[in-house]
Amino acid sequence: MPRVTHPSSPGLFPEGDSPRSRIAYETRRTTQKAAQAANRRRAVPRWQQFLGRRATVIVPLALVGGLVLWGWASGKLAAAGNAVDAAFLDVTARGGLQVQEVLVKGRKETDGAQVLAALGVERGSPILGFDPHAARKQLEQIPWIASARIERRLPDTLFVVLTERQPMAIWQHEQKLALVDAEGTVLTDHNLDHFPNLPILVGDGAPKQGRALLAALASEPTIQSRVDAAVLVGARRWDLHLKGGLEVRLPEMNFEAAVHQLAALEASDKILERDVVAIDLRVPDRLVVQSSPAALAAKAAAKAADKKRQAAAKKN
Repeated sequence: MPRVTHPSSPGLFPEGDSPRSRIAYETRRTTQKAAQAANRRRAVPRWQQFLGRRATVIVPLALVGGLVLWGWASGKLAAAGNAVDAAFLDVTARGGLQVQEVLVKGRKETDGAQVLAALGVERGSPILGFDPHAARKQLEQIPWIASARIERRLPDTLFVVLTERQPMAIWQHEQKLALVDAEGTVLTDHNLDHFPNLPILVGDGAPKQGRALLAALASEPTIQSRVDAAVLVGARRWDLHLKGGLEVRLPEMNFEAAVHQLAALEASDKILERDVVAIDLRVPDRLVVQSSPAALAAKAAAKAADKKRQAAAKKN
């Protein structure tokens, strides 16, 4: 009859049947099994191990991504999204979130109908469907409006704050008149009689170059009040046309100093009240005055009369 060896026999534990030998034997067996398992894992490439572990996540995501891509390419996804958005906005509007009032602050010259057209909203429209950013861009396309700010004040009000451009002058160009601001933006060519005190700028490019000239004139009110128009000559320099027909020719460079010089001459000699037709300030430190024909004739007559008096005095 075969004989069965007890686990504690030396056949199973070559080192002997002692607690220390059994522990050593179990430790070696555990280490061998771990090494065998590691060798089996190393036999499989790492990318296959990664895919094996991630397959349960990657496969569903790939399916969902494919469905989304197909829906986007076919347009059905966008249509479904639009339908959901429309249904949502309809529910909010029926719940009271709809435009009932538009409040506008800062509007003086801008036409109200233009503002409403730029906002593109009607009474009863879903207020959550209103796009403030797109409406702001449309408002700033209106010439009078420099900037705009729009707020949705739930549940039913749009609040609009406008900053309008400031008119600087009337621009005469190609026999037409238009209102312009300091940046040269054309504001309007209607109702110009509402701005009777604005100076007139004449010539190509006059609005953009006129800002510095008008600033220089503003620093000398006695000259500014007499100016009817400023003509840009050759896109380089200005001629001032004063009330009464007097023309003042300013230099190309440092015309501000010439304006101050003219104001000083008016204060000391009342030059603008004399019978002259032109004052030339184009040459620094030099003043050229052109008298009117009447003044020249009067001067010639005075000289002739003086000569007669001298001749009569010699005879006597």
